[in-house]
Amino acid sequence: MSYLFLILALLLIPSALAGLSAAPYVPTKKRDVARFLKLAEIKKGERVYDLGCGDGRLLSAAAKQGARAIGYEMSLLNYLFCLFFRQGIKIKLRNFFKGDFRDADVVYMFLSQKAHNKMGGILAQQMKKGSKIICYVWPIGSMAAEKIDKEPNRPDMYLYVN
Repeated sequence: MSYLFLILALLLIPSALAGLSAAPYVPTKKRDVARFLKLAEIKKGERVYDLGCGDGRLLSAAAKQGARAIGYEMSLLNYLFCLFFRQGIKIKLRNFFKGDFRDADVVYMFLSQKAHNKMGGILAQQMKKGSKIICYVWPIGSMAAEKIDKEPNRPDMYLYVN
């Protein structure tokens, strides 16, 4: 019984901490993954990062378009899912607030509004000229969006070009 409790704690505590520090696990809808791909205009070989990549669906779609897809995830459950069930992506079990994004061409975020604002400052300092940040639902308060993708009854997507 104590082993079961330990295993559950190891799986659930990181998920809870990830939810509190950046966002709870809420996957990007499949229809909105297609919107991301259109907005990102990914070229073969570009590095695409997904911060809090969850089940890896967005990264898998980017990899199918030829991207070098890299995800950061703090939830052990989501990390293990991506590790075993998603092909063509690289997954890091790390805190993305401490990540290095100097080589990023596109960074995708579907986090809390507070986390978007915090990461927006970090990404603006690290990312190279011409790189893109795409936010789902929440804008980055300190940056002006280059484009806002709006669809009826769908969350907005914000495109920022560094």
